[in-house]
Amino acid sequence: MTEHAGEVEQGLLWKQEHLAPMPIPTGQPASDLMNIIWRKNEVYLDIGSFAMAAGWLTLHMGTVLFAAISVWVVCEISGIQGMTWIDFLGIPILGGAIMIPLWYFFIKQWRKPLTPPIRFNRQRREVCVTEPDGNYWFVPWERVYAIAPSVTNLGTYGATKHGSLVLWFPLKGQEHETYGPDKKGWVLMVNPGGGISSMAQWECIRSFMEEGPDAVPEPLENICGVSLKQIFRREFEKSRQERGLFLTVVWEIGIMFPVFNPMGAYWMMRKKFSHIPDLTAPEVVNWSKPLPPAQWAKRSPELEKAIAEREAELAAV
Repeated sequence: MTEHAGEVEQGLLWKQEHLAPMPIPTGQPASDLMNIIWRKNEVYLDIGSFAMAAGWLTLHMGTVLFAAISVWVVCEISGIQGMTWIDFLGIPILGGAIMIPLWYFFIKQWRKPLTPPIRFNRQRREVCVTEPDGNYWFVPWERVYAIAPSVTNLGTYGATKHGSLVLWFPLKGQEHETYGPDKKGWVLMVNPGGGISSMAQWECIRSFMEEGPDAVPEPLENICGVSLKQIFRREFEKSRQERGLFLTVVWEIGIMFPVFNPMGAYWMMRKKFSHIPDLTAPEVVNWSKPLPPAQWAKRSPELEKAIAEREAELAAV
């Protein structure tokens, strides 16, 4: 078991990096890759996990694929003698048998209410963990554990690496107990990819708590507002330079939008995040109010020293 940021455990095809406690700088810029920042202000940062856009794109692509194959089969063999429409229904029936249950479970999951966010209060240097039933408790910021496990899978087409960012919080009444592999706790896991990606995602939280709200991206920056338009504009311009305007229009309008339908995913996520749950318990509301600067909690001497040493290391690189 590792206990402090910077320590690493690894085996032949796996690796586990500790990012906290002792939340020292990782050296990576804060990047909200998985859109976990739901709300921020000068006092607190709300984070949560809801990532279903990739599922939408995959299911939509699968549906379009089966529909296209069905049309192609009809066009190819419609003139063959002895064939009936019953023979043409094989592909649509197979596609429906595969896609309809997947769409059902996707829609069922999408319609579930968002779970309450985890709130990081930088002025009190505490975290409020709230369960779906409304039960809540406060965890000292320096008792939060952040772990970045990753694993390498070997297959026919080579090696693929998968990783995640795991945030572990002690349960109520155990706020000062330490993490262990078999220790129960409240866990939030997102999948930015492990390694550098997990560090960049963790920096969104660490930078807010140690530096302030200006050091982290805006809430849902990759889903809502100008940033999404900038992404499309940048990708379109890059494609235009590589393929030319005509091929770019054919690719984007003729293939990308009907096959993957990114605008459908955009609409879906905008609708889902139009009503982000807030924390309404009176004690939590009072806890979330701003404090006079003189009453702000301070870093522990151990963390102050660790951050200074880490910043010196990064400056020397």
